[in-house]
Amino acid sequence: MANLKHYQKLKKLKNKIVLAPMAGITDAKFCKKFDNFGIICIGAYNLDNETLKASFEIENRGRKEFNIPLNKFSEYIKNETFEIKNSPYGKNSLISANIRFKDLDLKSNPYLLDNLKTIIENCDIIEFNCHCRQPEITNLGLGQELITKKGMKNLCNILKFIKDTNIIRNINITDSDNSIPVFIKIRANYISSEELIKNFEENSIMDYIDGIHIDCFNPGHNYADLDYLKDIRIAFPDIIIIGNNSVKSVEDAKKMLKYCDFVSVARCVLSNNIEWIKKIK
Repeated sequence: MANLKHYQKLKKLKNKIVLAPMAGITDAKFCKKFDNFGIICIGAYNLDNETLKASFEIENRGRKEFNIPLNKFSEYIKNETFEIKNSPYGKNSLISANIRFKDLDLKSNPYLLDNLKTIIENCDIIEFNCHCRQPEITNLGLGQELITKKGMKNLCNILKFIKDTNIIRNINITDSDNSIPVFIKIRANYISSEELIKNFEENSIMDYIDGIHIDCFNPGHNYADLDYLKDIRIAFPDIIIIGNNSVKSVEDAKKMLKYCDFVSVARCVLSNNIEWIKKIK
């Protein structure tokens, strides 16, 4: 666990339902319509040229994406978060920004530091994307490739960069603990839970993050893999866990909450199946 205060603050949140990030969908215009969420996830956003180029390629084959020019991203995120926080509904939710990048060289990626700092200053949570399975992203060694043994070095370097930026941002702030929580979003069953746990333990991933947002993807089934989620909960009892996948009712949410702190929803929101969410508060 990276920060005890982050853990304690998130544990106190009474609203246990999270609006999951959906590419090209979860922006301020969409998110501010809802008042049923403890956390709203915006993005995913690209913070380097390689992921931005890949995102345009994904968009060109018909999928929705957020393709914000890197030199305009800081202003964009300020406007998006302001709009959510000043809306009648969105003001009651924490804002999490889902991001992806791999280029840590500030010469070739000169906007990275400012864009990351802007997220830290305007959002409540950073969520790094280790979840995407689109080939344009995985071919870069990103998305779900980052949780493999081969991807661990890159993941550690990226998370260390985020952690250091989180600290640097607070040098001139009186409250030295004014950093924000860092999560990673992952997909279950790309590798086994045993392999995932081993990779994370051997590379001390928990030193860099405060939480895991896990899509309990269950290949060949239309329900979440709660056994995978349970394995992660047992292995890492001292972090915040958001469970996700196939949560469409109070019963689904309660089953998942046995092994996590929050549950996130996406498809049921798109189909306007949201009345049940109010009963979870």
